[in-house]
Amino acid sequence: MARTRHNRRRRRGRYAFLLKLFGFFVALAAVIGAITLFFRMDHIIVKGGERYSEAEVVEASGLEIGGNLYFINKYDVKEAIFAKLPYVEEVRINRKLPDTMLIEVRECKAVAGVGDAYGVWLISDQGKLLEKADTPPEDCPLVTGAKLVSPAPSRQIDAGEDAEYRMGVVLTLLRESASRRMRANIGEIDMSDETALSFSYLGRFTVRIPWTSDIGYKLESLSTVVDYLENNETGRTDLMTEGKASFIPGE
Repeated sequence: MARTRHNRRRRRGRYAFLLKLFGFFVALAAVIGAITLFFRMDHIIVKGGERYSEAEVVEASGLEIGGNLYFINKYDVKEAIFAKLPYVEEVRINRKLPDTMLIEVRECKAVAGVGDAYGVWLISDQGKLLEKADTPPEDCPLVTGAKLVSPAPSRQIDAGEDAEYRMGVVLTLLRESASRRMRANIGEIDMSDETALSFSYLGRFTVRIPWTSDIGYKLESLSTVVDYLENNETGRTDLMTEGKASFIPGE
């Protein structure tokens, strides 16, 4: 008799547990249903785009009207936009309750064209590959002496292990010259020489800078040298020696 009562209590305990579990799932379903109902995405707004239209950004994001604001993985959305729209450099995604998703993009520009045996790739000042072109735009210098590894839009530029450091210096040159309003004066950049970075300047000078030097400081020195020269002078500006700049006319 005692054993029968014990079995009944065990069955009642199991039933109580199952009822609690069932109640939990009912409550969870109710919460999910409420979120789905009240946070339906009815609007997608895009700000900041110039090269790409709002429709292009939305299509690249993979977002669709009718989706749920809180079931969206922002990281996946950002990665999709970066992969499909190479000129997008920064993406911010914010929910605007009750029914709007805001996508803010910041685009980059091509600052140089890197040429190798397979053509010219336009790059941003952070080294992002943007697109392949026949020639760089007029305001973009051509970088020679590189051998790109598996180039593709939206990838980071890869010049191989041997030239990785030199490519980094080239990118620094592009950024530092822009901050000093000197980049428009830079012509072809040659990174083939392992001892020095060389580039043309103002269409009149060939400049040589050691790979390990402070690029910002060297640009300041270059500006000082040019200021002392006549407008019709041409030649080579050698910045290879620390603390010293020399000008060799007629080259």
